[in-house]
Amino acid sequence: MLMGVDEICREVQASITTVENLKSRQDWVQVLAVCRTMIKRSDGALPDANIYKMKLLDYAMDASINICKWDEALQYGCRTLEPYKLYCGCHPVRAVQLMKLGKLLMYQGMLCKASDMLIEAFEVMKVTHGREHSLTKELYQLLFDCETEMGLAL
Repeated sequence: MLMGVDEICREVQASITTVENLKSRQDWVQVLAVCRTMIKRSDGALPDANIYKMKLLDYAMDASINICKWDEALQYGCRTLEPYKLYCGCHPVRAVQLMKLGKLLMYQGMLCKASDMLIEAFEVMKVTHGREHSLTKELYQLLFDCETEMGLAL
């Protein structure tokens, strides 16, 4: 029997507790396994902008980073960009997400995309955190490094 959207939403919501418990134990392989299952199960039924699905996508990205699955981390992270923009706009969480994705792109050698993402992160972060915040300074250094690698030093 096919599950309805409400049932899938409740199932995804319930899985958040399981994922958070696994995350607290730093069991990244299991975090990713649960997230993969629930994301796959909810694809087509729930949009990525569903708040619970966004959490799963976020957790899947973090787990992928922790077990060095860079391509998978990028895949999950990129799926959160539009929903974060929708919910967060100019928000610190969005700035950090953009920074993480820019850093992943940079380390994957996708320097042009990385630069664009890091610039966008910087534009948000200088408003949300201020130019003197340690995270903003770290982001600026990442952007400088990326553009230096591209041969376009600031």
